[in-house]
Amino acid sequence: MRDIEVRSGALENLDVDLIAVPAPGVLTGPSAILDGWLGGVIDRCLEQGVYRGKADETSFFPSPPGHPHVLLVGVGTADDEPPTDSQMRGAAGVAVRFCREHRLSSLAFLLPEAAAGAESVQAAAEGLMLGDFSYDALRVQETRCHRPAPSQALIWSEEAAPGAEAAASSGQTIADAQNFARDLVSRPGNVVTPIRLAEEAEALGERGIAVQAWSAEKLREEGFGALLAVSKGSEEPPRFILLEHRGDGGSPIVLVGKGITFDSGGISLKPSKGMEEMKYDMAGAAAVLGAIRALADLGAPRRVIALIPTAENLPSGNAVKPGDVIRGVSGRSIEIVNTDAEGRLVLSDALSYATRLGPSAIVDVATLTGGCVVALGRHAAGLMSNDNELARGLEEASARSGERVWRLPLWPEYRKQLDSDIADIKNSGGREASPITAGTFLKEFVENVPWAHLDIAGTAWADEARAHQPKGATGAGVRLLVEWVRGAR
Repeated sequence: MRDIEVRSGALENLDVDLIAVPAPGVLTGPSAILDGWLGGVIDRCLEQGVYRGKADETSFFPSPPGHPHVLLVGVGTADDEPPTDSQMRGAAGVAVRFCREHRLSSLAFLLPEAAAGAESVQAAAEGLMLGDFSYDALRVQETRCHRPAPSQALIWSEEAAPGAEAAASSGQTIADAQNFARDLVSRPGNVVTPIRLAEEAEALGERGIAVQAWSAEKLREEGFGALLAVSKGSEEPPRFILLEHRGDGGSPIVLVGKGITFDSGGISLKPSKGMEEMKYDMAGAAAVLGAIRALADLGAPRRVIALIPTAENLPSGNAVKPGDVIRGVSGRSIEIVNTDAEGRLVLSDALSYATRLGPSAIVDVATLTGGCVVALGRHAAGLMSNDNELARGLEEASARSGERVWRLPLWPEYRKQLDSDIADIKNSGGREASPITAGTFLKEFVENVPWAHLDIAGTAWADEARAHQPKGATGAGVRLLVEWVRGAR
């Protein structure tokens, strides 16, 4: 999709194929005007209960010659409540997907008067871009999607909001970065290997981001024993990727993303059913790459460093075994009781290294535990933190971005589940409170630096399409991280 334009003024001046209206189950100002064009058919449909305004519900009204077609998109609000920014984002995504399905080449998305501020403009722009995403790069030309997105997309309001054009530009930049993350996560493990992920990161150097990718030899020199242990079963060598958006300098914010490009579970082998989805175990890395890309493109003033430990986790005669004891960057001994708890191992090295950078805060993002999916489903990421102010900042960014988080406790009692008889700590505390004990393990490696952990195991992948989200990779974490960094004090 090309650049999204912001328009205001008379509806009669919109020369597009489709006007999409986020609407409750009653006529509002814009929809009342459009109903006049259509001879009152919208009002009759509302009276008969054909359209009720439920979330993501649509009702299409073909128009007479000389006027655009009309699409009502439900936002799930009561008749007298303005839609939220999250609802606007979702409705815009539904509208774009409708255009693709029906091969409509131009779209105007109407903002209701009660939700026409800059924040709503940004959310609508994000929805338009996010609803446009599809991944078919590996198909032959004949089987690819032949339903292009609209070549023209407008966001219309009766009166232009201050900063609307800048907000639309920001929304497009952020959503484009999220689509970049989605694209990375969608690729199979034989396409995105640790080396290939490092190459994708190095390409961000064109955006003014400083990038390094450490080889296995460098990792041995620096003592990254945990990352090296996880990669031992694979012929694909690991990498440690370092990116920096320098901003205005000063103490950096450090973002850490888990980059396991394929996770078989290692010697603690996962069941074969659904294992193909373990290509998305690098979704945390993709989120961090997308976030730093967006922050650089937006010219964010904060200095941001991104760290990505990346490897494959496979079984072989050389693979790390349950019962092995390793040491990483921190110097602590770690007993590996479950080789499928590998994400926290590679993160332990990255977090230990992050503390050396003098950060003001560290946030890691990872598809860490199936237990978080059991606890929170597909609707929220698990948030754990050693710092209440940092946690509140992320919760506020969650509300602005529409990416939900739910804070879980890190009480000292959970640490006992990680006690080892032969080492300083073991890498799994068992099934009970598994997301929390995983976070407790990570907490051991951040010292006294303000730190938060986001478990996106449930939100990184969608089993079915909804609103602005097609089935598959979600790019979860990009919008949340960008909003948090931009608002961080």
